[in-house]
Amino acid sequence: MRSHCALFACALALCLSRLSGLAVASSHAASSSCRTDDRDAASADALGRRGGGAIGVDDGVDHKTMDVIRRFLDSSPGNAQEYPFHIQGWRWHSMSLARDSRRLERLARRLSDTNDDDGYSALERAADYVVDFNMAGLFRIESKMFVKFLREHLCDVNSIGPYSKGAAAVEAAAFGKVVGKIDEHRVQSERIGKVLHEKAKAASDPSKSPHQRKQLLGEVAQSSRQLSDRLASMRQLQETLIVPAIARVVSSKVQTKFNNKVLLKLGILESRVHLVGMHDAVWESGIEVEKEMFQREIPYVARMMIERWRKSLYLPKAGALDYVPVE
Repeated sequence: MRSHCALFACALALCLSRLSGLAVASSHAASSSCRTDDRDAASADALGRRGGGAIGVDDGVDHKTMDVIRRFLDSSPGNAQEYPFHIQGWRWHSMSLARDSRRLERLARRLSDTNDDDGYSALERAADYVVDFNMAGLFRIESKMFVKFLREHLCDVNSIGPYSKGAAAVEAAAFGKVVGKIDEHRVQSERIGKVLHEKAKAASDPSKSPHQRKQLLGEVAQSSRQLSDRLASMRQLQETLIVPAIARVVSSKVQTKFNNKVLLKLGILESRVHLVGMHDAVWESGIEVEKEMFQREIPYVARMMIERWRKSLYLPKAGALDYVPVE
């Protein structure tokens, strides 16, 4: 019994260390298959390219900055597949949050044609999960640790110099603009989330008239869509520019060390809930290489626990997102 518990603890620790922080260990094949949103299949092949491919996104970063980073990635020595990205939970957690914002939008729209008091209560719980748990967990690590990590390794001339072809100052400044824009997307997402949560809470107020509730539900749906779009822009910059750059510039050892630091900031129960959400987002994406990576990177014991954690931990928090209104 004791050896079994020790085995489980080790497996869970390995699982959390791989998920810690923000992300997803990303081989070139996996990252090139990702997409920011189920609706964005046409842009899937543009994501995650580690130089050499066109970077054709318009997310508030000017084309000159994009070109500087593209040239940096193109000029880095070696084959792109030689550079692994080890900071695992980022893409999967981002996928999970984007998925949940779309689920919240669908719930608000379904409720707009009903007068279901239980449904309004479910909406408030769902918004609480999306904003105060899922988004808060991702952005807490991102704002307190990951932005600093990016600035240290990509925005510093001394860090990026050894990988540059003589334009380190320009390249570091370009990465600084991208990191700043990603952080701006995060701040804007948090603002949208705050408004969304307030509107969902107001919609559940029984003193509101049917007309007022319908209006509030429309605003919740609109804010959820805005959040999804903002997250898509944020993630596309991460996938096309940051992931390949970190893989090139930061050694596997340093990436792993950063993961361990993040692990100290995560709670075990919270991580289990996030793992279920990440699993569902990966499977719903339909991206086979992403599924294969999940199976490969998450230890067997942890994967076997997902359905148990879904029932005991995930559904009590996130189950309201799947509420079916009474007609």
